[in-house]
This record gives sequence, C-alpha cells and structure tokens, in this order.
Amino acid sequence: MAMACALFASCAGGPPAPSSDPRDPFGLGYVPVELCVYDGCPVSAFVVGDPSADRRVVFVHGWAGTGAELLPLAERLVALLPGTACFCVDMPGTGSSGKPADAPYDVPWLAGAVGAAVEAAATYGRPAGEPAADVTLVGHSQGGHFSIAWATSAPADRLPDRIALLAPLGWPGESGLWAGWASRSRFVAGLASAFMTERLYVAMNRARVVYDPASIPDPQAWYGARSATSPDGKRALRAVTLNAVEEDTIEGVLGSLRPPIFMAWGRNDKVLPFRYAAKFLATLPPGTRFLEFDRCGHLPHLERTEDLAQALASFIAGD
Repeated sequence: MAMACALFASCAGGPPAPSSDPRDPFGLGYVPVELCVYDGCPVSAFVVGDPSADRRVVFVHGWAGTGAELLPLAERLVALLPGTACFCVDMPGTGSSGKPADAPYDVPWLAGAVGAAVEAAATYGRPAGEPAADVTLVGHSQGGHFSIAWATSAPADRLPDRIALLAPLGWPGESGLWAGWASRSRFVAGLASAFMTERLYVAMNRARVVYDPASIPDPQAWYGARSATSPDGKRALRAVTLNAVEEDTIEGVLGSLRPPIFMAWGRNDKVLPFRYAAKFLATLPPGTRFLEFDRCGHLPHLERTEDLAQALASFIAGD
C-alpha cells in the first residue's frame, strides 16, 4: 500500500503557485459565492457569465469532485450561448460549501440540495417578482444520480426545463466491486480516507479517472484535492461513500423523467463503464439525445470540452 501511494504521489507534481488573489489561491479565475442555504448548510457555486441572464445552467459534480472541474465547460458554453449564466455548484461536503458533521449525506438529502441549488440559480440576480429563468440541470456521475432522484420526485412546477447527464451513476452495481465494497464497510471507507493526501488524490485522478492525465488542469486538480483531504472534507466524503454509493438506485424511475434529456459518456471510462450507457438509454424516455466520446474517460467536461459544449449548446437552444 505504501509503495503504491508513493508511486502515485511521485506522478502528481505540486500545487500551482499561489494566485495573487487570496480569494482564489489556486488560480481558477473565479471566486465561489454563496448560492443558497440548504438545511442549514451554505451551498456555494462558481458563477460564469452574466448573473442576470435569462438562461441558466446548473452543474452538479460527482463523487469526490467539486464545481471547479466544470468551469472550462461553463466558459465554452457561455461563449457559444451569449445570454447564459452557468452555476458550477460545490455540493454540501465539498469545495467551499458547508460540511456539516451531522448531515446524513444520503441520496434523499443530497438530491434535496440539488433542488435547492436549481431553485436558487433560477432566481439569482433577478429583481423580485420576475419569473424564474430558463434552467438546464447538468449532473455528472453521482451528481447525475442526485439530479435524477430529485427530478423524478419534485413537483412539475419546480423542475428544470431540460436535464443533461454526463456518465451518470445510479444503476445497481455500476460503481464496481471496490466502490461497492467500500460503500458497505466503514473500515474500508475509513482506511481509504485515512491514507488520502492531496498529492495522492491528484495522482489517482490523473491515473484512473481520465484517459489523458494532462486533461485535468492543475487549478481544478488541487482545488478538489484540498477539499477532499481536509478533515471536514474527509468526514463528508466517507459519509457520502457509505450512505449514497449503491443506495437508492434509480433504474426504476428513469422512464418517468419529464424534461428533455441529453446524455454523454466516454468509451474509455474506468470509473463507470461505458456499457452502462446502453442500460440507461434503454430506460430513459424516447427522444433522449446521446453522445459518446472515443479516447475519453470519466470526465468528458474536461477531456472533450469543446465537443461537449457544442452538443450542449445545441441541446439547450433546441436545435
């Protein structure tokens, strides 16, 4: 174990030089703002584009991720669709959002956080009394699971106008043997958390999560590492692993999704295998748009940013 950790860490490099802006120490180019407070937990998001725009896109990251990894995709989307504001959410327990020790961190609770973020983004920066903006919800990996869980239980008047899923989690057994094992064992989840360091987090993501290690920019990598390896972040990630991975799976409700659906998946995904895309497509409503990427792992938003942004822009515009 120690040798493997050393090998991974040796490939991680070091964090980027501190930014001149103390509010943005990793040089992301954006400072998170408080989007809403959910069940007493402050929820932050990076806002890209005009916050008064009539069209909003809410991005929800996956397990052990942060909203920062969606920033490159958000920037391209805003460039392609002027009049759009993107909200890259740090889910509770991650990034700059609160990490309450007593939160359940299970699927219903985190799905509720997605709903709170969508509602807050729809009215963010708009004068009181104006109708909510057009909203697209984009969920990646476990963020897709939470997004589906919320969208299939929320009242019709609270739903987003459309939903995009990027390699979504939520099918039984999809997370694989190791993650399934960790999700059932407090000892395993705790051990993995105890050994995790910032360098190891970065190295493991570059070795396993993406097809090309260079596709994860240093600012995003180290922002996520700082979040996942802080004492509060480790505790929250351990709770999410135990309470939300392989729990409340959504295969039985996919067909009831009402908004238009877009889904994308990398064919070289080592985290959530590409073969599960067929299972989702067979169950999602007719008319679901689908895009697959060759030479792409689990982060199409970083690995195939331009192609994905073009497809999402077309989907949002109704082309």
